[in-house]
Amino acid sequence: MSDSEPIIKLSESNILAIFLVFIVLFRLIGIYFQNRSLSIGLNISKNVTLIVLGDIGRSPRMRYHALSFAQNGWTVDFIGYDGTTPSQIIDNPKIKIHYISHPWRLPENVPKMLFLLFAPIKVYSQILLLYWTLLFRINRPDFVLVQNPPAIPTLMIVQFVCWLRSTNLIIDWHNFGYTILGLRLGHDSRIVKIAKWYEKLYGGRAHAHLTVSSAMHRELMYKWDVKGKIVTLYDKPPAHFRRLTIDEIHEFLLRINLEEIILKQSIGSEFLPPSSTNSTLLTTKSLADNTVKYRHDRPILIISSTSWTADEDFSILLKAAQRCDEVEDETFPKLLFVITGKGPLKEKYEKEISKMSMRRVRIITMWLSAEDYPLLLGSADLGVCLHTSSSGMDLPMKVVDMFGCGLPVCAVGFDCLNELVRHNKNGLIFNNEEQLAEQLIDLFTNYPANASKLESMRENVSEFQKDRWDTNWDRKILPLLES
Repeated sequence: MSDSEPIIKLSESNILAIFLVFIVLFRLIGIYFQNRSLSIGLNISKNVTLIVLGDIGRSPRMRYHALSFAQNGWTVDFIGYDGTTPSQIIDNPKIKIHYISHPWRLPENVPKMLFLLFAPIKVYSQILLLYWTLLFRINRPDFVLVQNPPAIPTLMIVQFVCWLRSTNLIIDWHNFGYTILGLRLGHDSRIVKIAKWYEKLYGGRAHAHLTVSSAMHRELMYKWDVKGKIVTLYDKPPAHFRRLTIDEIHEFLLRINLEEIILKQSIGSEFLPPSSTNSTLLTTKSLADNTVKYRHDRPILIISSTSWTADEDFSILLKAAQRCDEVEDETFPKLLFVITGKGPLKEKYEKEISKMSMRRVRIITMWLSAEDYPLLLGSADLGVCLHTSSSGMDLPMKVVDMFGCGLPVCAVGFDCLNELVRHNKNGLIFNNEEQLAEQLIDLFTNYPANASKLESMRENVSEFQKDRWDTNWDRKILPLLES
């Protein structure tokens, strides 16, 4: 190179200035074309982007959002992790799923220091993947709807992208991320306090905020002072969640074969009633007239669904089950607890269950498809919920599912649970294993002759079933999209 040729040197400040100019131009161009399209009356399709930094197949509320948008004529880009097949939306022509790579997940029991060292690496990888997807893989959306938590790094990224692309942001508050972090690090941790500050900063402004409870609505309005309209959108079950007829229960149980699962997961076969080709664990079918009825020697089927996380203490259920096994009253029936779901603490509790020796009670774990899950709920006698809420302001969707299938619930109590479960009306609230055991013994001693309390709760649950997700969503969300 000759001495006369200029050498271009860019300092860090120059590079930053060029980057900022690029960002501003990107935003101005986007605004120009948006306004230009509106002024000449182009018929542009309505686009919405949904974001959940979690397994899409295990994010039912966000899947229901996607279906509701699609049913109302919106084109949906759905960003999240793969894993469980999201069967309800994967074939919908108006919903396009954009999977992003999973960050490596540390086991639940790793030392706190290793968790803190790994966290920045995980956050950095998520930032790069989200920016790339939101800026270059999808069309400009009219709205971005993001699930919170996780708040880090999602809220910061979507705030910036929505500003850059002149897009309206809707935050769907399922819980507060900093409270979940507090379960691992302790609520007095400085890092948890920083996480709360971050969440309030980047979650404080949006076109709209959706909350799952009135308690969370009040928290955002009065303590967080967020900007944007706040709407409480209670979880509601979709229409296909319902109580099964006894014929449907019989056919379903023939297919899933609970007896085989019980034999694989527990010791001894004395728990099982005599089997035949025309019977299931709960039902029997007459060969004479094909009528189905409940067996007189059947166990009570009790369902509990879980994500196997730290905010659900399953030792409560295990100890209550042990107490029920010690009941000497011969009118007290056998109990079968079926626990569904996947999660980090599943193996821990399965080991504890395998060591339990019980005569009249069995506990098994299962993973069910999205199609079979409501069928199991619709076949059961009772639901049990151990969700305690890290914030005390989110309501368990598993109870919503159970109510949708006509199933009364025993649920562990926390601050705002009475927005969903009303004690002695549609369910029972307990605080420890003794209370849960007492409730189970009271409900099922001399059952079915003494079933008045359970039937009364089932009738009250039917009131909850009248308002479903679609009608509730249309009533609450459509006005937000037009404002």
